[in-house]
Amino acid sequence: MSSLPPVVEAFDAHQRRAISVLSRVLKQLQVGMSEADADELCREEARSEGFTDWFHPPEVAFGGRTLDQKVWSRPSGSARLKAGDLAMVDIAPATDQAYGDIGATIYMGDGGGAPEPDLLSVSRECVRGCVGYSSHLKTVGEVFIYARAWAVNNRLTFANRRSIGHRLIPLDEAPFGGGPKMAHSATWLRRHQVHMLNPDRIDGLWAFRPHLADERNGASFEEAIWVSGDQMKILGRDSLEEVGAF
Repeated sequence: MSSLPPVVEAFDAHQRRAISVLSRVLKQLQVGMSEADADELCREEARSEGFTDWFHPPEVAFGGRTLDQKVWSRPSGSARLKAGDLAMVDIAPATDQAYGDIGATIYMGDGGGAPEPDLLSVSRECVRGCVGYSSHLKTVGEVFIYARAWAVNNRLTFANRRSIGHRLIPLDEAPFGGGPKMAHSATWLRRHQVHMLNPDRIDGLWAFRPHLADERNGASFEEAIWVSGDQMKILGRDSLEEVGAF
């Protein structure tokens, strides 16, 4: 691939740092920790990585609370991680230059050596498939339909009722003076969302977060890409095989 535009290089570097933050957070999750504890851990690790702001606050859900993707839901101080739970964490730390946006779900083993639930591997492969499927020849809506079909074919519930992701808006293009929070606010416009009826071709910076669920738990992994013509870059990753891996 030829050299990347400066804005893409900035987002790629921020995504790599965000992946490093999330990887450290996931390794430190422990049985008995509350969602609020994990939220504070996310903030501490982001500060240690040099991030100074947030595109959106950390999103944390444990156990059955992973079933629904509640936007703006505050992490609970009473919902605590138990053995056998799934833990879903999504972070989007920022600086005054760019931001990352990355998420994952992990299984807190019960000590019996049980493998992770199939829901996790199917969800991981779903976001990997969305990334690999994306190109300038596809519309944004086609990626949504691809993810929904993945869930249906695996007999899972497709929990993303509104969209499975959004455009990553450069800070200097954000409304009302810019900044990461204004950039995030702009993603509520339907033209910036990965929804079924978005007819735009995939171009620029996008984040995908399909959320799949069974009768007990939900799981999601978030990754980001840049597309321009026949060029495609997975932000913060060196290959498709790394997508969803921490």
